[in-house]
Amino acid sequence: MLMKTQKSIRYIDQLALFKLRGMTGINLSIHNKNAKEVSHLIKQLKTISTLGYYNLKNYALPYYDSESSSYQNIHFDDLVARFYRDKHLKQAVLHAIEDIETTLNTKISNVLGRKYGPYGYLDFRIWCQRNSKNKFLHNKFMDKYAIQKEQLNFLGKIPAKVRKSASYDMRKFAFESDRVNPPIWLLMNELTLGESIHLYKLMSKNNRDQISAYFGCKTDELVSWLDNINLIRNICCHNGLLADFRLKTKAKVPVEFKTRNIDEGILLRTREGNYTNALAFQLCIIVKLMSKINDKYIFKDIKSAVYKLLDDTTTPQHYGFRNKQMIRKLFDLATEDKVDSLIEY
Repeated sequence: MLMKTQKSIRYIDQLALFKLRGMTGINLSIHNKNAKEVSHLIKQLKTISTLGYYNLKNYALPYYDSESSSYQNIHFDDLVARFYRDKHLKQAVLHAIEDIETTLNTKISNVLGRKYGPYGYLDFRIWCQRNSKNKFLHNKFMDKYAIQKEQLNFLGKIPAKVRKSASYDMRKFAFESDRVNPPIWLLMNELTLGESIHLYKLMSKNNRDQISAYFGCKTDELVSWLDNINLIRNICCHNGLLADFRLKTKAKVPVEFKTRNIDEGILLRTREGNYTNALAFQLCIIVKLMSKINDKYIFKDIKSAVYKLLDDTTTPQHYGFRNKQMIRKLFDLATEDKVDSLIEY
């Protein structure tokens, strides 16, 4: 059976689709309209030509009623505002994630560099989990062949990272050193967050535990949170929709946010006791890790962005908070847990 060919439609027809499905604030007629009204229509056409129909449609999903096949309680200009409010949220969240990423890289380079020297990381046999199933890598059995494959894959990426690096110290290394591979503390800053997380998963239990101890948690918790943060980072960097994002896989709930009763605490829970997988949960993880990295970190921008996303349809519960007061309480918790676990004296 041949698929139906979809035709490209004009921007004004895309606006008409929103209007036909119940979105308010769209007036397509310019007959007997004053200059201000015509200018407003032109502005809306420019907006949809810039942001894209399907992009805006994603932001309108919470307002779509499937039974009536129409949008409820949403003005086109408010939809555009929601797009930019989500953008501000992503910028604020990414600022915190970058601190988490930098700290993870620093701790990995510290553990590997201190125990095995600046180039010990090149021999995966001495620092990786060996001769057992690695539960963080789909229970892959880490025999000498699996370790060798991981080593070859990783080392094969290094020369390109060295050549493309904008770091002064890395460029100096490439020019002055006869070595192909840089010391671990130079290399870690060139890795993607996903690559750093993969290195952490490869580590021996003792090495992993040293790093998770810095963050005041167990290894399986840290892996769970880092995987989640990597997803969020990709959303922030690739123009995804963060506000309505829902985790598909269950991550570990930080102990600070667990409650005995479902009608207590910051996070919304189902009648069965399951915790929300919405935005509030992602923010709990960020708050938890940042409280260990920088107990003076200011969450004002994230908190402000969340408040601005609220309306009669996208309520605090839509974002996974038990009520509006819990938004403020979430960020207040960050100042209550002040420890110096990241610092070795």
